[in-house]
Amino acid sequence: MHSKRVLFISHDANRAGSQLLLLQLIKLLKAQGISSHLLLCDGGDLVEDFKAVTSCTLLESPPSSPLLSKIKKGVEKIPFLRLPSAGTNAKVHLRLETELSQLNIGLVFVNSVANAAFYQQNLVFLHALPVVLFAHELEMSVATYTAPESLRFLLQKCDHLIAVSKAVADFYIRDYGYPTSRVSTFTLINSGEILNNLASLDPHYTHPALPTEADAIIIGGCGNAEWRKGNDIFNLIARQVIETMPTRPIYFVWVGAGPMHAFYEQIKFDIERFGLSRQIILIPPTPEALNIMNRFDLFLLSSREDPYPLVVLEAALLQKPIICFEKAGGAPELVEQDAGEVVGYLDVAAASQAIITLINDPVLRKKKGKAAHHKVLERHNTEQSIQKILTIIHDLMPVPVSENVPLA
Repeated sequence: MHSKRVLFISHDANRAGSQLLLLQLIKLLKAQGISSHLLLCDGGDLVEDFKAVTSCTLLESPPSSPLLSKIKKGVEKIPFLRLPSAGTNAKVHLRLETELSQLNIGLVFVNSVANAAFYQQNLVFLHALPVVLFAHELEMSVATYTAPESLRFLLQKCDHLIAVSKAVADFYIRDYGYPTSRVSTFTLINSGEILNNLASLDPHYTHPALPTEADAIIIGGCGNAEWRKGNDIFNLIARQVIETMPTRPIYFVWVGAGPMHAFYEQIKFDIERFGLSRQIILIPPTPEALNIMNRFDLFLLSSREDPYPLVVLEAALLQKPIICFEKAGGAPELVEQDAGEVVGYLDVAAASQAIITLINDPVLRKKKGKAAHHKVLERHNTEQSIQKILTIIHDLMPVPVSENVPLA
């Protein structure tokens, strides 16, 4: 008899935090003998990466007409407004049931609440199976990416909720009454793989958009161009710092913001009006993000809301001190006061001053960067995290797993 599989569900395969985390998770569980299958509700840059580690069912959205694309893009600029999902047609639904019913699935692992409506509407034939939800979202993301009735349905079906930070766990316990006893709080990073990747980075890496001055100071941000990520706040802080230190070669570089994002035109508009197009630099999404981040002197998380972004952990492993806002997600749980600076929510003046202090004190900058690196390794041990997930899987779906298999 074949061992049962874990069915992972991802809303797409874009190169973003929750999807990259899922890719790492599937790799690590595969090394531990866990059989899996991935349902991708849409495509993206990581499709081939996923296919290299597990079997996949891919549902790609049909291309939109230019007019519909413009309308959809305009709607996405409004944080609380989105086009409702059209779900799947009968043909796709039949394909799903036919394919997935043959896979001996024993557990459904939902990666992100963005999949709540899809799970509710299109996977009825799997509703009797145990469910694990890996929650990466807080209030604003929940309002943007799912409907209340779909999320409540998923939470009612959910046997165990993994929250990436205490802030996320508290949100689902407080606002949705999810039982504390069925919540685990941890994130997963393959620190060994990331450290290997960091060790192979080119210390002399250049990018045509990056400054060339030997004494340039680079404050970096990373992520999509969107209201939640606070690109506009990033630009306001940049202006204040640059205007306060006009004789220093200071640059603010954002990796991951491109014309494909709804908020891109607005932030570019502001940068041009500030007269800072040379010093506030936008770089579209790229697989070279780590090489670019390695050039940063410190990392600015300008998000209004970010549960516990992978990029913060990567910046910490790169020994970059981190500036972030309180009440904006889980990053303050890592940063505290020794790995950077936590300032009041959207306090542009305080964030600017914290950056200026670190620019003027390279010794302090290095000290806080080292503390950030140490805390990630200490608090996010890959072996311990994967064992926690294996325990959850075993409790809900007893399966034969190879024991004491070293992590890749």
